[in-house]
Amino acid sequence: MAFKHVFGGAVLACASIFGLAQAATQATFYVAPDGSDAAKGTKDAPFKTITAAQKAVRAINGSMTGDIEVILREGTYQLTNTVNFTEADGGQNGYYVRYKAADGEKPLITGGMPITGWTIHDEKNNIWKAENVDGRFRQLYVNNKKAVRACYPNMVNDMDHDFRRLTKVDSAGRAFDVSTDDVKMIKDADNVEIHLMIAWSENILRLEKIQNNGGTSKLIPKDPERTRLFHRAYPMLGTAFASNPPKQQAFYLENSYDFIDAPGEWFLDEKEHVLYYKAREGENMGSAVVVAPRVNTLFNVLGKDTKNKVGYMAFEGLYFGHSNYLRPSDEGFLDLQAANFNIDVLADPGRGNWENLNSNKFLLWRPDAAFRVENAHHFKVQGNVFSQIAATALDFVSGTNDDMIQGNAFFDIGAAGIMIGKFAQDSLTEIHEAYNPTDKEEISTRDTIKNNLVNNVTTEHQGAVGIGAGYPRFVEIVHNEISYTNYSGISVGFGWTKKETAMTNNHINWNEIHHIARLLCDAGPIYTLSNQGVGGEIQYNYIHDNTTSKWADYWNVPIYLDEGTSGFTIKENVFKNAQGGVGQNQAGTNTINQTGDYWNQNTADNAGIEKDFKYIKEITEIPLPDFSNTVPQAPFGGVAAAIPGVIQLENYDEGGQSVSFSDKDFINEGNVYREDGVDVVGYGCSDTLNTEDCKGYAIGYTNPGEWLEYTVNVAEDGEYLFRANVASGLDVASFRLFMDGKAITDTIAIPQGEDWVTYDTIDGKTAKLTKGEHVLRVTITGTYGNLDWIKFALTEEELNAMGIKSVNYGISLDLNSVGAYKVYTAQGRLMGYVNANSAREAQNAARAMIHDAGIYMVKAPNGSAFRMKVK
Repeated sequence: MAFKHVFGGAVLACASIFGLAQAATQATFYVAPDGSDAAKGTKDAPFKTITAAQKAVRAINGSMTGDIEVILREGTYQLTNTVNFTEADGGQNGYYVRYKAADGEKPLITGGMPITGWTIHDEKNNIWKAENVDGRFRQLYVNNKKAVRACYPNMVNDMDHDFRRLTKVDSAGRAFDVSTDDVKMIKDADNVEIHLMIAWSENILRLEKIQNNGGTSKLIPKDPERTRLFHRAYPMLGTAFASNPPKQQAFYLENSYDFIDAPGEWFLDEKEHVLYYKAREGENMGSAVVVAPRVNTLFNVLGKDTKNKVGYMAFEGLYFGHSNYLRPSDEGFLDLQAANFNIDVLADPGRGNWENLNSNKFLLWRPDAAFRVENAHHFKVQGNVFSQIAATALDFVSGTNDDMIQGNAFFDIGAAGIMIGKFAQDSLTEIHEAYNPTDKEEISTRDTIKNNLVNNVTTEHQGAVGIGAGYPRFVEIVHNEISYTNYSGISVGFGWTKKETAMTNNHINWNEIHHIARLLCDAGPIYTLSNQGVGGEIQYNYIHDNTTSKWADYWNVPIYLDEGTSGFTIKENVFKNAQGGVGQNQAGTNTINQTGDYWNQNTADNAGIEKDFKYIKEITEIPLPDFSNTVPQAPFGGVAAAIPGVIQLENYDEGGQSVSFSDKDFINEGNVYREDGVDVVGYGCSDTLNTEDCKGYAIGYTNPGEWLEYTVNVAEDGEYLFRANVASGLDVASFRLFMDGKAITDTIAIPQGEDWVTYDTIDGKTAKLTKGEHVLRVTITGTYGNLDWIKFALTEEELNAMGIKSVNYGISLDLNSVGAYKVYTAQGRLMGYVNANSAREAQNAARAMIHDAGIYMVKAPNGSAFRMKVK
């Protein structure tokens, strides 16, 4: 059944565009921003939320006789949490579950929140402010145009930064020397970041302090990024490689009120919760639509494992915007390559002194994505628009096969437009180990990336690429247009190895690639790494209008076969206004058959986006969001918690990310009770695998900076006693209580116990509370404490009346819980996975993989957890 979409004024029949024979439709559900989740989901009585439609689909997709469609009507779908899809949401019997736009309409799925209540702060300089801003973010959009996070020097234009150069890298002092003229305006260095361009990477480091030494000043970064950077051999920090005359590396500074001096610049004071903005000409801040991102991942598609994948789903004609990404604000961002960032730098004794920029052994991970897919087959992302995205737009992480990414437009993207496949086995595996897993279902295989527009990406992470593939096989990257990147255009392969890898038969053909590597060096419009097996093709690509930036450390290459690359046939690629040919650096065996003049008009005419998809080149913006249907903060269950009384901490307010809670990832690690990103854990459950019939719930997997809010009704004025039921297997867990933004306790330490399932109580006293309705905030200040409940009382007698004692619901290491166990550091960072048949087996496997001594936590597939010590 053919249907139509309108994009950029063009009306197109999607059935013919996507090459799909539309199956008979079994059922159709409708969703509209002004609908109701109590409705039936019909055209005349649509659901309000995507999750309501998801539940309706799950009720009927067990036995399918045709496609099931979910039609999204025009309007704004404001997500307060990630929408998670699993194998329970897919199609059956070859029939698809399709989430798609209504004919001719543009549904916007946003992870953003409105910023309102602007008042003038500095009339002379036209600087405005919004107070009581609880969210944390690194991007801001005013009237659908990206604003500039205040920086020095100012931007050259809307796309390009200006730079200064270091005067010296102080490797012994682990610091950077700069001209004092470049930092003299800074009154407080605490919020400031340095964005340092090192060869092929951008590195973001938070500053600890600035030491003025006369004509020069020393910038001292914070840890952990400081230690990691100065242990790292590559990319090469210091005097730019091969520069003659020698030149120091380029940088700019960001994130200080003192940098606000150009229209469109902003600064968020996270301590005072005040956002400052210098309005552009013609902007009326009383009516401006100002959007800040708050949700990192908008859609997360995750099959249980490689044997239980999400199948036969399609997402068509949707608009995605305003995703968030905060890692650089929490621990910096050290780009190793293609925006895969260092999470650790390992000792490398063979290269000499650990302290002297000598290690070439790394652990890495990838940025968050607005739309994330893992363990999926016959999955289609077609005709969608991604813009105003903080990090990666679309990421097929691993375990994907026979999927189609086609006809999408990506622009104004912080990192890559598209990423696909693993870049390392996991975050515990050193990156130079050739990736070639025993489970071939884990490898991204026979996926197609075709007819996509990837334009003006890498705007926040300038070492990212347009399309980045780790270790795929039989991937088809064809007929795309990639332009305006700060590093490479298309990158396939990782690991710098000539050993056998998972890769084979990868094809990079008929793409149009232009205006790439606009800032960094050692890049190529097409860049490859490592042994790619056999049958690879780089053919009939049209490459034009590429140069090397004056800020680059050194040169770029046309088609770049970097270390270990082998297995490709390279022929009939054409070049215009760009360096032509093929560059090789320690490559293996490839077949190169390029014409001498590097030109063929037929190739130039037919490369890039095909005729039926050229309409996407006319799409230049996403719809302006309408937040009139914003979900307000409200007490869980509709009734404010009473003080005196007991607050069950899993019953935090409704409202979502950055409204009623702030959680650092999008997954409910406990997988129980609430359907959002807060980590709720069950204890005393009758079915530990499915966490059913639990005796209680608690907040777990906590990390510093996270918080939850509760609407409370205080019965009378006074100082209150409190008792909290808590657990932790570490001695670094703590929290603090606030009321209406003001601290009512000091930091409350959670004593170290045996584990995270043996709960005990701690007592304390609040500052004076006033009668009436308020908002209580529980702020996490330490790592990995579980919080069950807090009781408030005016007297000791009332506090002791509860009579609840600590209970142990421990995990046996011999428990048979089969599957992937997650391994975390004591600081709460996910390091990777180990597959095991029991907790004891997982413990042994994790010990064998971990390089550094310390305390680690392991989460079992059934939701239980245990700690272990590695010596």
